Amino acid sequence: MEVALKSKQITNAVQPDGEQTEDVTRYVQMYEDAEESAIDAVKASNRNRDYYDNKQLTKDELKELQDRGQPDVIFNIIQPKVEFLRGFEAMNRTDPRAFPRTPKDEPVAGAATDALRYSQDSLDLNPKFSGVWEQMLVEGYGGIELVLQDPETGEIDAVEWEFDRLFYDPHSRKPDFSDARYLGGVVWMDEEDAKEKWPEAVDVIDATVQADTGQRHMDRPSWKTWVSGKKRKRVRIVQMYHKQGHKWHWCHFTKGGKLDGGSVPFVDSKGQSWCPLFLQSAYVDRENNRYGWVTPLISPQDETNKRRSKALHEITQQRTLGEAGAVDDVELMKGEMAKPDGHIEINPGFRFELLENNSKASGNIELMQQAMQQVRDVGPNAAMQGKNQQDASGRALLANQQAGQTEIAPLVDRHRQLKRRVYKGIWDLTRQYRKGEWWVRVTDDEDNIKFVGFNRPVTMLEDLQAKLSESGAQPEEIQQFIAQVQQDPFRGPMLQQVVRTENVLAQMDMDIILEEVPDVANVQEEQFQALVQLAPAVTFPPEIYLEASSLRNKKQLIEKIKAPEPDPVQQQLAATEIDQKLRRGEAEIEKIKADTLAALAKADQADAQTGQIVRPQVTDGGQQQPMPQQMPPQAGF
Repeated sequence: MEVALKSKQITNAVQPDGEQTEDVTRYVQMYEDAEESAIDAVKASNRNRDYYDNKQLTKDELKELQDRGQPDVIFNIIQPKVEFLRGFEAMNRTDPRAFPRTPKDEPVAGAATDALRYSQDSLDLNPKFSGVWEQMLVEGYGGIELVLQDPETGEIDAVEWEFDRLFYDPHSRKPDFSDARYLGGVVWMDEEDAKEKWPEAVDVIDATVQADTGQRHMDRPSWKTWVSGKKRKRVRIVQMYHKQGHKWHWCHFTKGGKLDGGSVPFVDSKGQSWCPLFLQSAYVDRENNRYGWVTPLISPQDETNKRRSKALHEITQQRTLGEAGAVDDVELMKGEMAKPDGHIEINPGFRFELLENNSKASGNIELMQQAMQQVRDVGPNAAMQGKNQQDASGRALLANQQAGQTEIAPLVDRHRQLKRRVYKGIWDLTRQYRKGEWWVRVTDDEDNIKFVGFNRPVTMLEDLQAKLSESGAQPEEIQQFIAQVQQDPFRGPMLQQVVRTENVLAQMDMDIILEEVPDVANVQEEQFQALVQLAPAVTFPPEIYLEASSLRNKKQLIEKIKAPEPDPVQQQLAATEIDQKLRRGEAEIEKIKADTLAALAKADQADAQTGQIVRPQVTDGGQQQPMPQQMPPQAGF
């Protein structure tokens, strides 16, 4: 996670005073409390990862098998289950979408959706969410941190943290860590790099070199110290977010002292402080230990391995019964029994027989199969995985698939909660720091590339063209009127004055909530799916569906559709309606022209009185709309 540290715009804030020392002592104590409380849970999580990676036998068990001359065969039934759930998450990914609370906010919600999906692609969030999902399945929890790279431009980044680099408030009980008073992670750096990054804290880093403590978050390869000194000196840097009252703060420190810190400047639409490190766990036990979906499968997996090993040993070994003197050399007899072509010579007159051993081996095999079946019944069942579907009806298969999905639904919902919180954080950062003009490219048209502008200044000329076009004016009429105004040497330049700002990000969160819809390739596909869903209730002409589809030759197909002959009566009614609309449109167009000329005349009058050109600041509602103020740069993370 060194990337997260290097990308932060943080100023050094080390102050060698008593308060600084007290803070470091408290920070170190908080970190070591979290480290100590999670020892057992971390051991269990590491065991889960080993079992997933096919490391399921201890050194003693491997030695025992080696002494028997028996192969260390592992029947891994955990990994396929986890792999299926990883694939299930990848195939059921969702896209963020903003919904308006009122009908008038629908255009704004669409622009917000475009911005969120641009961030989703530019930050490559899907693989990072999948990484946290895998850690929730195996180790139990993972996290994503939002990093503000440049407060001036609002550029952000998303960093995925691995579970073995994270720590948290041991008193936190909620799966989403919303009740935690502090969260953080550990980064290992070379001593030279740490001193270069924090040149004013060289003494602090040197003091850390003399320290020798720690049980978790070791470097790789690991030595149990705050500084690994075997090959090269690397320093453990702790990054912590902690809450004081209702305000979040951040700091970097080592065992020797504090490196820097400050308050988190991020706020939501209500002005509330929030933490940019988002953690999510799968399950929490009564001792506040986090554990993953794999944990309940460990016991049947152990039984499967041991039962199979015992059955294999019993099948390959043969028990005998004989009187003393039946064979001259018992060890030689056992060696011959182990051979597929072995031969045993028995002394006459003595009892010697082979004892049946198959019943015991069969019992172990049966118990092994029961343990394997128990694992198969957990989570995704055979029907959900597309297996064992012979002799089953379609309705039965669907019921089994739904049952398997229902069992993992709570875990999927917790992962979805993490995604929603991250998207909400991205939107809050975008709202807070994207103050300049910002364009997002949206590819939802086969002929044209669409760009959505935010904080975009709109000139009087653009506003006039849009209003006239919406009123039904022909392009020639619009151009003629604009040319007429532009010929005036005094009024023409005023058409370039800014009259409003479009899609102001700072004002867009008021009526927007965040939801998710199934993942699609682009917005056009999503719109087509929504149109198809309306088909049972609303009948559209065929060309409407073709126009909304993503077919390559849809224009040629539309042209080939023959329109039916119109009914004369309906044609006359339509002509009358069109004539009425034209009359209303002409009146509206004339009103827009008159209002525009009146505004320009008023500006001319003000110019004549003051000698200065007055910039009109007119919005759709007739009220002045100020440009957004640029916030001072803040420290990022």
